[in-house]
Amino acid sequence: MKKIYINGKFFCQRVTGTQRYARALLNQFDRLLSSESRWNIDVEILVPRRVQPMPHYTNLQVRTVGWMSGTRWEQIELPQYCRGHLLFTLSGGAPILHSRNVVTIHDAAVVASPAGYSPAYRLWHGSLCRRMARKAEHIFTVSNFSKSEIVKWYRAAPEKISVTYLGSDHFSSLEADPSALARFGISGKYVLAAGVQNPNKNFDRIVQAVCHLNPSGTPLVIAGGCDSNVYRKGMRLPDGVLALGYVTDAELKALYENASCFVFPSLYEGFGLPPLEAMSSGCPVVVSRAGSLPELFDGVAFFCDPYDPGDIAAAIRRAVESPRSAAGDLKAFARKFSWAMCAGQTLEAIKDFA
Repeated sequence: MKKIYINGKFFCQRVTGTQRYARALLNQFDRLLSSESRWNIDVEILVPRRVQPMPHYTNLQVRTVGWMSGTRWEQIELPQYCRGHLLFTLSGGAPILHSRNVVTIHDAAVVASPAGYSPAYRLWHGSLCRRMARKAEHIFTVSNFSKSEIVKWYRAAPEKISVTYLGSDHFSSLEADPSALARFGISGKYVLAAGVQNPNKNFDRIVQAVCHLNPSGTPLVIAGGCDSNVYRKGMRLPDGVLALGYVTDAELKALYENASCFVFPSLYEGFGLPPLEAMSSGCPVVVSRAGSLPELFDGVAFFCDPYDPGDIAAAIRRAVESPRSAAGDLKAFARKFSWAMCAGQTLEAIKDFA
């Protein structure tokens, strides 16, 4: 049986887009890699000691190794425990000293659109991705746009990159928190934006766009935190904008289900998981004509120019006025993106390198 190790450092981190991908993929690996599996692969997840609670799987092994944490654990201790074997890093950086890496690189934003990142993160992560693009045995990414960016900015060979779209079923199967809106002090309809407060997410122009919509009185709700170790300092929001900070998945689903629309005019995007989550909840979506978003959401989202607050406002107006009967079509579209398909395509590609 072929042996694959998984870099489990992401289990120490708060769940955002890349950690969501890693957790969802491993859940599906656990389902697919039963004793009758046709892949004949043994997967062991290596995690630092600070991981609590420990993840539990039926068909995947989980082992605590080393004494360090963070990047030191990943770069110094982790390679010692998977020497000679394939290591799959699904989120973040892979160890430079390990000779057999398979990695997921979600985009090239840190070099293609660097303004939103701290200098230290930009220097370290950019150089690490360049190295992995050259040295890794295989690369996974999440859209054809991201593949082209990895080839352009990191000089990766296109033939060693596989594109696997992300899934939406982690959200469609989730039960919303019915008390969330009252707890946040939200009543009536609102425009929703969500994501980490990175300048690439374009929150300043979202605020300007909603000001264009007034005096209709449409309030703006923003969900999502800011990691100052990765991103530059968060923006100041004007009075009247409700910034919730980090919210749970159940709270976020309640926000999606009750919003007039979800607005996501990113300046750079490797995939765009929040718009897909919103659609799985039946919420109309506004996205920009940038990055991977036209590739993924053509024909189902309302598009805007991300640099023009007036155009963002016009797209929001069209979305808000769209018939709610379209919610079923949005949910049907989101169901086309499944984590089972993503995991199956990943295992099919990775088995040849184990």
